[in-house]
Amino acid sequence: MGRGYIVEDTVEGYVSKLCEQQVGPVTGLLIGQVNSTQRDFVVMATRTPQKEESTAAAGNALDKEWVTEHARQVSRMLPGGLSVLGVFIITDTDAKDTLTTLRQLVFAVENLISSEHLWNPADDDVTDCVTLHVNPKTRKTVCRTFDVKDPKSTAKPADWKYQSGVCSSWSMVSCCLNVDMLVPLPDNRTSTENMDKCLKEGLKVWADQIQSGICLIDGKKLPEDTELTAGQKRNVRQTYTAQLLITPDDQRLTDVVQRCGGSVSVRGAIHSRAYVHSNKPKARLAEKLLKRDVVSTVATRVQMLLEELLISEEEKGHCAALSLYVLTCQR
Repeated sequence: MGRGYIVEDTVEGYVSKLCEQQVGPVTGLLIGQVNSTQRDFVVMATRTPQKEESTAAAGNALDKEWVTEHARQVSRMLPGGLSVLGVFIITDTDAKDTLTTLRQLVFAVENLISSEHLWNPADDDVTDCVTLHVNPKTRKTVCRTFDVKDPKSTAKPADWKYQSGVCSSWSMVSCCLNVDMLVPLPDNRTSTENMDKCLKEGLKVWADQIQSGICLIDGKKLPEDTELTAGQKRNVRQTYTAQLLITPDDQRLTDVVQRCGGSVSVRGAIHSRAYVHSNKPKARLAEKLLKRDVVSTVATRVQMLLEELLISEEEKGHCAALSLYVLTCQR
């Protein structure tokens, strides 16, 4: 049996409005949270922004790069627990004739987003992504999934069901974490590619420490299979305060002296939060989502700030020591 999607009914209203305004194909993203029990949750949909008129002369042709870049920007802004689950298209073209297009889009979107992840995949990670075809005239929807980790994956039918208040009682786990790290940059001052690689490698070391850290929820280390909301009132949003206890990297035996062309200093406090679905969530899921939000929050802000600084430094023709202060980055 295929996957099922429980969808916030506001998504239905949003899609209906797009159908009324539709001129040519409309694409967009589906946002929500996956669940290892074959039932995922879609809480939001957002259309791909239109390009300027001067660049929109392609008519009905879809711009895959434009769609994937939009997905990357949206993914960067989402709070912990929410992610881009797939894509939708509104067009009067028959569903079977758009299958190839949707497949290309959903694979491209997932590949770009996952390329920015600094964590290792977990055994319980869901690799199915959803595609939705909507006919603007009949409002008929066709939902399918693809396993994006399988290049030979074919479309599988999926259930699409609207429901009210899907995320109204989701629990929230939050924490504050101090960050203090120094990342060396390459001596090759003209190579942006090398600089990005070194930065990512430096952040990856820190991200691994976060992943291996101990997570306390309301002051307790809960067993992984503990039901997070056990004994709590149903249909009421619960909030939990977490602590991440990080130990120094035990692989670092001696300090290494190396020649570099600059450095990135990241210091500050990260205020992170993650939302967890209300379908008997486990402590393991809350910990995973919170840690990933911490990592992506820092990585995203560092990358965005570095992109601006690189432009400035390239104009000067050299790369000095760069200090990035990530202060109170709350999402």
